[in-house]
Amino acid sequence: MKNKIQWREPDGETVSAIFAGDFSPREVNADDVAARAEEIVSEVKTVFENCDLRILQLEFTVTDKDTPIPKSGPNHRAHAGCLKLPQALGIDTVLLANNHTGDYGDEGLLDTLKYCKEAGFQSVGAGENAAAAAAPLMMERNGLRIALLNQAEHEFGIAGEHTPGCAGLDPMQLTEKIKSLKKDCDLVWVALHGGHEHYPFPSPRLHQMCRFLADNGADLVFNCHSHCPCGYEIYNGTPIIYSPGNFYFPARPTSLPGWFIGYLPKFYCDRQGSYALELIPYYNHKDKIRLLDDQDAEAFFHHMETLNKPLQDRSKLNELFDSWSSLYGAEGYMVTLLDLPKPEPGKLKAEDQNWLGVKNIFCCEAHNELLRHTLLMMEQGKLEEAKSRFPEISVLQRPDWVKKG
Repeated sequence: MKNKIQWREPDGETVSAIFAGDFSPREVNADDVAARAEEIVSEVKTVFENCDLRILQLEFTVTDKDTPIPKSGPNHRAHAGCLKLPQALGIDTVLLANNHTGDYGDEGLLDTLKYCKEAGFQSVGAGENAAAAAAPLMMERNGLRIALLNQAEHEFGIAGEHTPGCAGLDPMQLTEKIKSLKKDCDLVWVALHGGHEHYPFPSPRLHQMCRFLADNGADLVFNCHSHCPCGYEIYNGTPIIYSPGNFYFPARPTSLPGWFIGYLPKFYCDRQGSYALELIPYYNHKDKIRLLDDQDAEAFFHHMETLNKPLQDRSKLNELFDSWSSLYGAEGYMVTLLDLPKPEPGKLKAEDQNWLGVKNIFCCEAHNELLRHTLLMMEQGKLEEAKSRFPEISVLQRPDWVKKG
């Protein structure tokens, strides 16, 4: 089942583009993915074939080097054979701005760029230095000139002035780039990687930023990272996807039901911008990506309606984030900070896992937002009241109709 929304009639030349969420085979599944790529994507292949442009979020380092960087959170890599999966889908472009592209250091990132190019993909969002990583990818289809920008929040693997990595999120720079590119391009598309994992809504900051980018000329805004579907909206004629969920990302035993469902947004554009959006829902199962049958698709779109409503109600979106902060901020980040061992003078090491976690809390926009909001709620005495409303989020993390495969 498909769901297409059209808000105006197209004018002149048009282009369609599909954006797929996180693809990460996990190292343990790499050989299986390489061997069964065609089988895994067989049900969704025609969906991709019926698009002018096909874009995929690649969320792992493509390398054989065993050089994991010190970080908080897992290091993801897989060998180049896994690129057979996006090849089977006819992917044109891979998005590389994310928190795993740099998981295996400078050489791992350069390997990723090399293997993607050899596999026939254009890439955007990573490079040999910060300037290269932030550069737009220029494309042309059906007589339309398109610029694609890709940036990620500041976790690990961010490019430096003279070091490889992915493009760090810079809303002011991004806005200036959009405005500059609009002078010479018909369309400017923005792909982001940020937000809160397993939270089915954008935070107030992310919601505001995506709308701000649309106000300043972005013809579509696509965000991913949450590992579960988030809502979408057509904001003043610009489609904003807050997260499509995972595309192909084999689950852990502890993965929530939201891990297993996602949707492919297909954008329709002309020289004026976007004029229609189509959503194609699927299951992210380890053995195969499966399109939803009519019954599950009906449940999925009902689920999406629930996720979309707070996007038009700022007070409700704030209330939901209060509840999220009351649990993950107060009982997560605050506990981490309070339990930190005091370092011996001069003996704080870069690989110290405790302090790497602290670095992430303070430097990553989403983590920092959660910490700041939690502290504000503590000051205002709102934590307990907000925590009592958390079951509303918990139910949405665990749709009872989802098949885990």
